[in-house]
Amino acid sequence: MGKKFFSFVVAIFMLWGCSAEESGQSKNIKGMEATVVHVVDGDTIDVQLKDGRKERVRMLLIDTPETKHPRLGVQPFGPEASDFTKNVLYQKQVVLEMDVSERDKYGRLLAYVWLENENVNRKLLEQGLARVAIFPPDIKYLDEFEKVQEEARQSKRGIWSLEDYVHDRGFQDSPKTTGEASKKDRDGCDIKGNINSKKEKIYHLPDGQYYDSVIPEMWFCSEAEAENAGFRPSKR
Repeated sequence: MGKKFFSFVVAIFMLWGCSAEESGQSKNIKGMEATVVHVVDGDTIDVQLKDGRKERVRMLLIDTPETKHPRLGVQPFGPEASDFTKNVLYQKQVVLEMDVSERDKYGRLLAYVWLENENVNRKLLEQGLARVAIFPPDIKYLDEFEKVQEEARQSKRGIWSLEDYVHDRGFQDSPKTTGEASKKDRDGCDIKGNINSKKEKIYHLPDGQYYDSVIPEMWFCSEAEAENAGFRPSKR
């Protein structure tokens, strides 16, 4: 009887260990402890470290649809991804696990975010609220993440429920947020509104030097309308 009970206990622990490994959980995550103080969007959060410093963190190996992009606007499943991250992480104690790179070109920390031994990056993929985004050399969980993504794709969860929405560089523009769609809804409005790399809002008239090369975020029917929206005229 004692041997049978011992064998049963061993089997249970072995099964638990396999389940933890398959789900991406780990009891020995090494990283920085932090408190999530703000959720920017689905894959970006603000945290306060134990020493009091505040840092912006970009989750590694995933990409969620946009909610605040100056050109793309709000993409399908962007708000759902943002809400998921907020509900799961806001004001929670987390561990930030680094990979090879410490920061991206914007100065944000790059990390896998762990909450109570669960990888939140992975959870977003499971829910169909993120795609795998590969930026070597930070690929520690790539094989695992791609497997989870494929399961979500096969099940048509979230972003995978929309045909041809996900591509290698991100997500297709929502028809409601593209400049071309806006133009079709407003025939005769041919002034292009563009936001450049310096975040300057500039409008371009049809006879302007850069008009043909500009990809519009918005279309306007008059210069007054463009200026009321905060755009200035192009200098050429």
